Amino acid sequence: MGTVATSGWWWHVMALQMSSKSIEVAFRAAEEAEWAAQLRLNENTNVIAQLEKAMRIGVFTLDQWEETAMVDEKSRIARDRWLVPVKVYHQSYPIRGEEAERVNSLLAKVPGRKATSTCRSGICRLDDLRLARAQSATNSP
Repeated sequence: MGTVATSGWWWHVMALQMSSKSIEVAFRAAEEAEWAAQLRLNENTNVIAQLEKAMRIGVFTLDQWEETAMVDEKSRIARDRWLVPVKVYHQSYPIRGEEAERVNSLLAKVPGRKATSTCRSGICRLDDLRLARAQSATNSP
């Protein structure tokens, strides 16, 4: 009887987690649909603002989670790998607002883009432009 009760409880916990994850994925898809629609309507400024807000909320949430429960080393390394583009983006477009301090604090712990990186992704091309501007500013008379 205890096994039946335990397996019922476990199924309930798993169902809640799957439901929560499915709601999160559906929400993200709805957000992306809205952004795509706005891009097709040439409302680029709105989309950029909404994307930056979503990015800021995500990193702020990660910072809060780190406060309450330490992330194991393997997970932290994997998480930080995904946060490198976020850090690189914010080097060109610094975060503003009340979450800025906490977001910047977490991103400060994330390694930056490798100087030898020659990738052609949008984030690398944006960073290459930032680095070229910085280089030309130091070389100007």
